[in-house]
Amino acid sequence: MSNRSAKTRLGRPLSGNVMSEYGLIAAIVLGASCVALANLGDNVSTLFKNMLASKPAQTTGGTSTPSSPTNGETAPPLQPGEIQITLSNGTTIRLPDHPQDLSTSISTAGANGTTHLLANTLKSIATQLLEKGAISQAEFNTLIALSNQGHRIAEIQKAIETVALNSRGPSEFSASMFEFEGKSYTLDGITSLIGYDNASMDPNAVTDPLTDPTACPEIAAFQKLFATAERNGALNDPVLRNVVQILSEQILSVSDLTNIAAYNISDYNAPTSSMADNIISNLTDYKAVGICGAGNGVDSGVQCAAG
Repeated sequence: MSNRSAKTRLGRPLSGNVMSEYGLIAAIVLGASCVALANLGDNVSTLFKNMLASKPAQTTGGTSTPSSPTNGETAPPLQPGEIQITLSNGTTIRLPDHPQDLSTSISTAGANGTTHLLANTLKSIATQLLEKGAISQAEFNTLIALSNQGHRIAEIQKAIETVALNSRGPSEFSASMFEFEGKSYTLDGITSLIGYDNASMDPNAVTDPLTDPTACPEIAAFQKLFATAERNGALNDPVLRNVVQILSEQILSVSDLTNIAAYNISDYNAPTSSMADNIISNLTDYKAVGICGAGNGVDSGVQCAAG
């Protein structure tokens, strides 16, 4: 792309060796450019198409989830795919829709669908904690704002993926306009909203996705909301903080890897259907398996059970 030569770090080609492991607690956000990126898929599954057509509503509240039993009642058994997390103070929360394996989720729901699911998990956590009296209304509002920003990032991913779905090749995709919140963006414009602009080819350049100063505007807004949640006490429980950090870093990771996948297609002329495969390959590189992991019910200091 025309202005890529002005940058020294704008992404990298698809490779199983390019991403480093950041540990089981989260998906590292690979340092990638906010600048020039392009072309995505034309052969995407019907389920992916359906995911692109829907937009989970942002909210100031949350869906009701059954509270922990009291007075000697027995908790109902976990349903298949449901996970239960026990916080440091003994409070339990149940998450029926959290994607326990990001690779599987991206392959079926796409990047934007996966980010929406992660943001919904943040919302569910906040709602249950408020219902149980574990957080204040102000702390709840902060977590809901974080969730809503995750949904906003997902909608930017959706704009990219929607054009990719309808493009007949890299050239057409690169020349397309992208719609987000009633505005039209070029490819460079839409991708400059999410990701990181770190001028280094080192895959470890972004050492902390929640504080890296090279974050693009929508990622920076998410960082600020996470910092607010830390300051106002919403994340005082160490287990809760770990869970929210995992979810937040996964949201930022999928966002940044969406940019990298677009870059691989635009600058390396990869097939327009390769975006999901590119993201999944990089996620696998650093073990982004979700809160409870894939099959073992444990993830880095988070006490949880899986149905």
